[in-house]
Amino acid sequence: MRIKNLKLKIYVLIMLISLVFVQNSHAQTPTKKPSTTPSVAPTEQSKFDSLNEKIGDLKERIASRVAELNLVEKRGIIGTVTEVSTTQITMTDIEDNTRIIGVDGITKFSSSSQKESFGISDISKGTKLSVIGIYNKQSRKLLGRYINTFIIPVFINGQIGSTNDDEFSLKILAEDGKEITVDVETVTKTSIYTNANGMKKAGFSKITPGDRISIVGFPDKKNPSRIVASRVLLLPELPKNPRIVAPNTSSESAEPTPLPTATLKPTSVSKKKLSPTP
Repeated sequence: MRIKNLKLKIYVLIMLISLVFVQNSHAQTPTKKPSTTPSVAPTEQSKFDSLNEKIGDLKERIASRVAELNLVEKRGIIGTVTEVSTTQITMTDIEDNTRIIGVDGITKFSSSSQKESFGISDISKGTKLSVIGIYNKQSRKLLGRYINTFIIPVFINGQIGSTNDDEFSLKILAEDGKEITVDVETVTKTSIYTNANGMKKAGFSKITPGDRISIVGFPDKKNPSRIVASRVLLLPELPKNPRIVAPNTSSESAEPTPLPTATLKPTSVSKKKLSPTP
């Protein structure tokens, strides 16, 4: 009986000791507090910050690119070369402004007179060029993309002095007293303007000495003193320019023809008929 009681006491003691250890282990384990942020929040936050940084960088690049695009535009220039190097051409345009043309590896050159290869080494001072490229408003430089030799057209306004039907040419009298020979070719576009009919096509036969005329053309390659007309505009109803004096104009030619003498003869004859017979 005593042994049974002893075993019971030992069993109870073991249970009590086990219960104490279990309670201690639960007390040492910290209780996790509920959190509104999940355990992966730090990783997600870093990704979010990285994405924001990339977006900000992209915005800055776009803004920078837009600013660059606002500073440049496509533009064309016509002028005469004043200075040339391997990477730059200095020109004077038709308004007498100095223009700087940049040249790089993708700039294309061409010339109507040279069918073979044509490059910057063939350009010299005095060469007339037409340039198409990208103009920078800040640096005021034009990055050339297409550079071609160019012949500046000649504009003539004056009075028709004479015509040559055999050569299809005419002489134009200018205000400065010069006489310019102009050739009319088959490709020349000739027009005539009148108040009644407006603008109409015309031929060489409509070119009348003394009429006003306007011509656009180019110097003849064989004879630069002559102009090959590209367009001819006849203005027969436009008053003559008082500053233009024809070479054959003189004070004697302005005198009336001897018509008064012819009118006096019949008068004298009539008087004789009226006079009585002696």
